[in-house]
Amino acid sequence: MALLEDEPKYPAKTLITIGIPAFLLAVLISVVTHQYAHFIVDKIASKQEAISSSNIVYIDFHGMSFSSPVAAAAGPAWTFLLALVSFGFYLNNPRNLFAAAMAFVNASARLPETITVFLQLLIHNKTTLLVDESFSLSLFKLTDPTISIICLCFFSLTILFLTIIIIHDTKMIPWKWLVAIILFITMIPLEYLISNAIAPFIT
Repeated sequence: MALLEDEPKYPAKTLITIGIPAFLLAVLISVVTHQYAHFIVDKIASKQEAISSSNIVYIDFHGMSFSSPVAAAAGPAWTFLLALVSFGFYLNNPRNLFAAAMAFVNASARLPETITVFLQLLIHNKTTLLVDESFSLSLFKLTDPTISIICLCFFSLTILFLTIIIIHDTKMIPWKWLVAIILFITMIPLEYLISNAIAPFIT
């Protein structure tokens, strides 16, 4: 009985000439659509309900402001949806580097913020980090953080395991775990730079 052989790995030249541009394009698409999800939902929400002084005004670190906390949830929700769609496409195209990049980028994009907010709530019952996830929690309008902790725990575990599954199923990249760590670290400042660059155009 023949033993199952591992899928052939892509050579370094292919990973550099195709893989790196695919990763950069995936980050660009993820960040741009994330910010536009904020913007579009905020416009819809502001038209459907009058803005009162009790409404929470959300201002992120890229200088964008939103009149509704629903807009804060729109970004992570869209990124998570894009991760699921990209993962489904990747399963059907396991050697497609762009599909792999899209799945990985969108699955792991919110990990630092989500886990940080979750740990702050778990330890201190409050969060000081001003990000989408913390403002999204204002939708609950609850003084007891238990429900928020449960939701963030579930979401953190979901995107964490989705990221791990994507890396594990990526057979065509040598040293895939090391590559994934490097890309993840690179992605954090890259997202910040792209967000700052496109912020003036999203008004």
